[in-house]
Amino acid sequence: MTAMEANPIPAADETLRHALAGAAETGLLPPGARILLAVSGGADSLALLYAAAAMAPGADWRLAVGHVHHGWRRREADRDLSFVAGHAARLGLAFHARRRNARAEARRSGLSPEAGARRARYEALCEIAREEGMERIATAHQREDAVESLLLARERKAGVAGLGGPRARRADGVVRPLLAVSRTEILAFLAARGLSFRRDRTNGDLSLARNRVRRAMAAAPERLREKWADEARRSSARRDSLDQALARLEPAAFRIGRDAVLVDAVALEAWPSELRRRAVEDAARPFARPGRPPMTGPEREALLRRLESGGDFRFEAGRRIAIERRGGILSFRLRSGKTAGPAGVPFHPAKPEGEPMDEPRA
Repeated sequence: MTAMEANPIPAADETLRHALAGAAETGLLPPGARILLAVSGGADSLALLYAAAAMAPGADWRLAVGHVHHGWRRREADRDLSFVAGHAARLGLAFHARRRNARAEARRSGLSPEAGARRARYEALCEIAREEGMERIATAHQREDAVESLLLARERKAGVAGLGGPRARRADGVVRPLLAVSRTEILAFLAARGLSFRRDRTNGDLSLARNRVRRAMAAAPERLREKWADEARRSSARRDSLDQALARLEPAAFRIGRDAVLVDAVALEAWPSELRRRAVEDAARPFARPGRPPMTGPEREALLRRLESGGDFRFEAGRRIAIERRGGILSFRLRSGKTAGPAGVPFHPAKPEGEPMDEPRA
């Protein structure tokens, strides 16, 4: 029996069924895979948990549940952990939890609290997956998350990678099978089963950029929200197309040394502008601070203007990355006196790592 044939989910919830069946058929969540479901206890991840559990027999998925306690919200976070553990037990699934001090991680890495929590969360989930032999880590990012990322990227004047929002598939095994599913459909799925979910009170903190964007989205007319959703889909498709083009072009143009990335500047000049933008970010990324983009938008554009001039130059990005052109070679390396940190090398050309800095909890 295929995943499409296994249909234990009521007709009112067709969108979730089709999203997961499609993930099985495209290899995002391949039949027979060992999958770690990242479950925070919120509406989105609880819907992913129950929908995946319902589809698992037909797709032959072997599921487990992963939960990360960030050290925030104290007793509320403890209750989140107990809540998720209870639902995993109810469904007969293995439960794995990790505790992390996200604020300490943010201070140590020089990140915002949101970005520190994100980094701690993914590191913990990847640790669980390695220890338990899980092939995929499925998170519950959905359509509105992609729209929020689009609007945030606009504010920050981000490039195509930022506008494209959360990727359906990351290089580290993280996948997002619900990106085409709306929040309304998720809530309907839970209501049909009488499932309550945990609410994070920090979602009301308007000092956090994503919460401000989320509130603006909620107040916007339905027609405008649909327009944003269409734009997010187009941006994602465009970003994925660029990823594919870079995967073809970068191996021939990039040379990876022990402490530098060397790029064929003449070849780079001939590429379309969007590919050049992504390529210089890819070349600089191994030397970026953990959890930070390798350069700002204005730095990237200034670098590209220097490149277009055709002459030799020196440039610095992110106060740590030394970039130099000599003849036909454009080199990227750490500035003298800087240390690579966890980002470091080796570099993998066209490896799709660009993600929003403060994407929501799984």
